[in-house]
Amino acid sequence: MSVRDQLEDFCTQLRRRQIEGSLATGRRTAELLRIFISTNRHSDALALVEDVRSVGNKLQAAKPIELAIGNITRRILHMIREESEEEHDELEDVAQGQQPQKQKDKAGLLSKALRAPLGTRTLSLHNLLDQAPFLEGQQMQLQYLERQQQHTEQIQQPPVTQQHQLPGPGPSMFAPEVDHTTEAETSKKSKKGPVWKRKHLVIEQINELIDELAEIDCNIALQAGDHIHANEVILTFGMSNTTLLFLKEAAKKRNFQVVVAEGAPMYGGHQQARQLAQAGINTTAIADSAIFAMMARVNKVLVGTHTVLANGGIMAPVGTHVVALAAKHHSCPFVVLTGLHKLSPLFPHDPSVTFNDFRSPAEIIDFDVVAEAFPADLEDGTDPEDVYVHVANPMFDYVPPELISLFVTDTGGYTPSYIYRLLAEYYTREDYDLNSKAVHALSR
Repeated sequence: MSVRDQLEDFCTQLRRRQIEGSLATGRRTAELLRIFISTNRHSDALALVEDVRSVGNKLQAAKPIELAIGNITRRILHMIREESEEEHDELEDVAQGQQPQKQKDKAGLLSKALRAPLGTRTLSLHNLLDQAPFLEGQQMQLQYLERQQQHTEQIQQPPVTQQHQLPGPGPSMFAPEVDHTTEAETSKKSKKGPVWKRKHLVIEQINELIDELAEIDCNIALQAGDHIHANEVILTFGMSNTTLLFLKEAAKKRNFQVVVAEGAPMYGGHQQARQLAQAGINTTAIADSAIFAMMARVNKVLVGTHTVLANGGIMAPVGTHVVALAAKHHSCPFVVLTGLHKLSPLFPHDPSVTFNDFRSPAEIIDFDVVAEAFPADLEDGTDPEDVYVHVANPMFDYVPPELISLFVTDTGGYTPSYIYRLLAEYYTREDYDLNSKAVHALSR
């Protein structure tokens, strides 16, 4: 199957909702972009950025509610831009007759500011680790200067004519050079064109990203012992695989109780409570209407999320906002477990982005019940259209950052006020809007 066919197949699966979950969607997006970058030729980083933005925009349009698609695309674009900047810096260093930055970084284990020129510092315990790398750097610099001098001397020497190289009868030095390449080889070379030399480094980083996605839940669960203590009462809401693994990992070293709200209308809390009980954890299942009454006995709230927004708020399963309000009222810490692949640079007030979706009304009320309550033959002459029951079944709730105490991610814990630093670390501002028609130029 070609790359184009794989992209079309993935878009079809997204439209049909055959792929559910941010982690599965994000990992598949990274794999497809890796295949796309590996099989297509790009002359420079700018051409690669344009194509990746185009593919990412197409995938995001197939399922706008799944913001992890755009997040993974922005991560890869950020990798490309970083490699382009490093390439630009290395070319500038070479043009100025300096060592590339990577070779400079090898020249010491301590601060470069503490180093002095060779011969001015004596060997001691303080600079023992620094002397060997410093000597190596000086030697490399001397070798580089020698090569530069030899190259200059060769340029200054008079050119050697062809008569000195080929004594005796031979072809004239003014005779046209014969090209032995065939037309097929020439056309083949022209079709291939130049290839960006640092593309393989981008592919290596994408491989690391895919491995990181595979270990996200495990890395979050390893921090469970730092957040759950003995004899605590933990409240969770609905079904979350990340929360389930987190609680199971904490149960290996701590004894605690878990209260699980059922999470209507999906009732994922029933499955969550059953799996926690099978793991030997003291579990209590409650209705959503009992959350406020139960919160007085709870020490901490743990929930999963669908998306982390740029202002520190989250889009979580419907009903999570009620849990957050109850926790705020009782001064109970509200902790969100999430991977950084869910970190989005978009804001909740952005009108161009769809932050919610609606499921079938049948999950709330059966169609037969509605039909029995409102018969077709109305005796008072009321129009049947006036008695229609509109049933809204949204998928997500928005929880503002002031209701969130802490984010526990695969790289550590962060407060909502720290989200802007994570955005600057993982994304480039020019890639926040994938729908923009004009591709911004690379930095520098």
